[in-house]
Amino acid sequence: MRTSRAYATPLFLLVTAALSGCPGDDGDATTESTTTTTTTTAPDDTSTGDNDGSSSSTGDVPTTGGDNDGAAIDAPAETWTWVPFADAHCANGDSTGIAVNLTDRSDRVVVYLEGGGACWDENTCYTMNASVHVSDGYGEAQFMADFDPHLPKVATAKIFDRDDADNPFRDMSFVYVPYCTGDMHGGDNVVTYGEHTTMHVGGANLVAYLARIVPTFPAAERAYLIGASAGGYGATFNWWRVQQAFGDVRVDLVDDSGPPLDPPYLAKELSDTWRERWNLASSLPPECAGCQETFGAIYDYYGANHQTQRWALLSYTRDWIVPIYFGFDFEKFPQAIEEIVQTHVDPYERAGYFLVDGVGHVLLTAPMPVTSAGVALQPWLAQLVNDDPAWTSVHP
Repeated sequence: MRTSRAYATPLFLLVTAALSGCPGDDGDATTESTTTTTTTTAPDDTSTGDNDGSSSSTGDVPTTGGDNDGAAIDAPAETWTWVPFADAHCANGDSTGIAVNLTDRSDRVVVYLEGGGACWDENTCYTMNASVHVSDGYGEAQFMADFDPHLPKVATAKIFDRDDADNPFRDMSFVYVPYCTGDMHGGDNVVTYGEHTTMHVGGANLVAYLARIVPTFPAAERAYLIGASAGGYGATFNWWRVQQAFGDVRVDLVDDSGPPLDPPYLAKELSDTWRERWNLASSLPPECAGCQETFGAIYDYYGANHQTQRWALLSYTRDWIVPIYFGFDFEKFPQAIEEIVQTHVDPYERAGYFLVDGVGHVLLTAPMPVTSAGVALQPWLAQLVNDDPAWTSVHP
């Protein structure tokens, strides 16, 4: 079992919280939380300064000019390049951005949403630090640290490895979307937790990113929206939006360890809290009425409406992270994931799942090969990528 270093501290604290009861069900007795007007505009005092992620770099990672007018991104080939966005923000109000690694090896592109927990009140956001970069933000300096060649955090995701002959994404252009909003990339809201103004604007950020991502690939043949953990949820929430932005270009989905759980596994009170604090409705398919009530409905919506694309759910049978955040007993996860794949994946011809029997979280960051029932994950993903008619779900 592997997990990124970003998870370790908050998860230790959340385990204690989960053992004593469902997080978010305590009524926020010690915290006042006031929701303000939905916005995607930075506070005035964060538009400039030393921590806005747009300062020049002396390291190996180039930086683009940061124009936010819908212009295509211009970056060196096959070099990770930080792209600052003045109209995208972290929870603390600092501006943020994306990174790209462009290539002409193919006309396909991967848009990858990073994970890193979630938070929804003073306790989870600022005491437990249950979501990454909520307080410190994410700019060029953090990106360079993540992509440090001596300690590459993101490089453990094998989809970025151009030298791996088994990686079906190796010849594609990459877009890396960091995570610093605490809302599973799904929010468009500003709230106040105690003395902390918190920008849950992950969904709004993605809208800003797409305005430049799409023009960067005018000849795109196909795109892949891939997310891990909180990024897996974000990819699922926003798939309709990314497909809409790319128009006639087919966008396939890979949701790694972001299963859409509903009651009894996700308490309604906690679900309602997330939806309210993050304004989650802003990132869910507007034509999916059921999505405003249950998360499982979003898979059913895609099954009915995204019939030319392929989509996949990856998961361990005993994921130990998801139950902590959703506030239910770890021992119930095998039943929960079984219900999801049977009810919300199996009925749809273009959908598939890859389940690994074991305790873990996020398959794409695990040492390869990852196998289940004699099938290796990378060749299975290659079948998805190549539209292999033999592609089918894998169950241990």
